[in-house]
Amino acid sequence: MRNIIVAVALSAMTSQTAMADTPPPTAQTPPNYGCPGLEYQQFKFWLGEWRVTASKDGKFAGDSKIELLDAGCVILESWKSGSGGSGHSLSAYDQADGKWHQTWIDATGDQVHYIGTWINGKMEFRADDIATPAKQPVILTMIFEPRPDGTVRQSGTQSTDGGKTFTPAYDLIYTKKK
Repeated sequence: MRNIIVAVALSAMTSQTAMADTPPPTAQTPPNYGCPGLEYQQFKFWLGEWRVTASKDGKFAGDSKIELLDAGCVILESWKSGSGGSGHSLSAYDQADGKWHQTWIDATGDQVHYIGTWINGKMEFRADDIATPAKQPVILTMIFEPRPDGTVRQSGTQSTDGGKTFTPAYDLIYTKKK
C-alpha cells in the first residue's frame, strides 16, 4: 500500500513539474493572410488609374481603375466606357490549378469567365463556350501586354466556329493618368 501512495505522489509531482515547464496558453496566432508568392505579382502591372484609347486611331474608349484588394489576392477592375457603358472584373490567381481566373460582369448583366496564364511576358486569357444574346456559342481570347513605355495593350479576339478561326474584337492602349 505504501508503494502505491509513493507512486501516486511521484506521479502528481512529475505532472506538476511538466505543467510548470509548459508555457501558458496564448491567443491563437492569426492565419497568414495575403498572397505574396511570385505568381500573385504577375498581373500587378495593370494596377492604377488609366485612360483607355483604341490602338488604331487613339480614339477615347473609356476609363479604367484597377485596384488590389483582399491582402493582395484580388484585382478589381472598374470600367466606364466612353459611350456610357460600365462593368467590373475580378481577377485572382488560383493555387489549385496554377491559373489566373477573371470574371467580367457589365451593366447589361453579361458575364464572361476567363481562365489564363502568364506566358511570354503577357497575361493570356480564354473564355470557352460563351453564349451571345442570340445563343450563338463564341470563344473569346484576351491578352494584356505591359509595354516598355509604361502603357498596357489589351487586345481581344473572338471565334464563332469553335476556335477554327479568330477575328479581332478590340485593341486598346491603357495609359496611366497623371
